Amino acid sequence: MSTQNPFEQQGNKLPTFLNVLTILTFIGSAILLFSMPLAKLSMRMTKKALENSEAMDKLSAEQVEEMERTVRTFDLMEANAVPLWIVTILAAVLCVYGAIRMRKLKKEGFYIYAIGEFLPLIGGVIILGFANQFPSTGSYVAGIGFPVLFTVLYATQLRHMN
Repeated sequence: MSTQNPFEQQGNKLPTFLNVLTILTFIGSAILLFSMPLAKLSMRMTKKALENSEAMDKLSAEQVEEMERTVRTFDLMEANAVPLWIVTILAAVLCVYGAIRMRKLKKEGFYIYAIGEFLPLIGGVIILGFANQFPSTGSYVAGIGFPVLFTVLYATQLRHMN
């Protein structure tokens, strides 16, 4: 019968911050997968709004131009829906698998996660082109900001992995 010293640090204990990051990754990946069908609905609603001339008259020329640019992007996304869905699903799977590996304190999980995090950016640029991947400044900031932020946050936890 062995006794453990309660003050001795456990070698394989999952750090709290890494635990939180991986849980956020699981939630974010699930939201991404469930939002894919909703995105198609959103695209249809935006297109219908453009067809409503009364609503369009209330918008400024700049807003109309932005909506038309968005609709062109939506059309391109619809035309390339299958490759975009494949890239998105593969990315979510890689992020979840990487997070699972990091929960086991395996460093290769970070690299798998990073590939999954940036795959949609690279795939989107290849499939849609840079201007269509990020039609507005807000989508650019969110589209690149979150992957960079989470990758950096995970990188701070590499010291806990082997």
